[in-house]
Amino acid sequence: MNCFDFVEITDAVVVARYLKATLVIPDIRGSQLGDWRNFGDIYDIEKFVSSLDGVVKVVKSQPSELSTKDLAVLRIPNRVTEEYIANNIEPVFKTKGHVRLATYFPSVNMKRTCTPENEERNLVGCLAMFGSLELQPEVREVVDSIVERLQTLSRRSDSEFVAVDLRLDMLDQKGCQGSKKCYGPDEIALFLKKLVFDKNSAVYLTQSRWDNSHDSLKDIFPKTYTKELIMPMDKKQKFLGSDSSEYITKECY
Repeated sequence: MNCFDFVEITDAVVVARYLKATLVIPDIRGSQLGDWRNFGDIYDIEKFVSSLDGVVKVVKSQPSELSTKDLAVLRIPNRVTEEYIANNIEPVFKTKGHVRLATYFPSVNMKRTCTPENEERNLVGCLAMFGSLELQPEVREVVDSIVERLQTLSRRSDSEFVAVDLRLDMLDQKGCQGSKKCYGPDEIALFLKKLVFDKNSAVYLTQSRWDNSHDSLKDIFPKTYTKELIMPMDKKQKFLGSDSSEYITKECY
């Protein structure tokens, strides 16, 4: 359950639409072997399928005649463009008839792709991200409880709360080293101060567990929390029993 799930699922839908391929419901997998969740554990499958009806055909399972070992695995950059699909994915798809996609984040490049060539990509992407993904009731309950607690903590000190999707894993990548577009906990703390968030503001980090690097942020904003620090106790075992998902493997055929 993190912001990048939305990006990765969106990329899968965009690719399937461009290729006129059938999209297999994706699994949400973690960064370590054995860490994974079924799509249906987090999102409403029927909502996903019906929302994309007429745009992308979606099936719930991989055809039995296809072996996972035989699938061509392609790593694609986030916010994949139609040009990238045409040059790097379509040739493989035409040859093999199916591909498995795994999104990676080469850099924190969030430049808009709103060009005439990518107009349909953006329309399909918006539908996938904002119109097809609906949390399961139990997950929504946890999210609402976290937001409610953050609001309560903020009201007590007559302050605000802010959520930060801090990607520590991306800071070590070449695209981030020396880049002014990548920010660690120190820089984020200073940035929030400049935005006039005071020390009583609650800061919610979307990471599952605390990392020592978060300490510098907590020094300035003592009310800094991760999922494990703010999630209801009775929900922790189910939702934090394994590491949070880092990427999604998608399949198209």
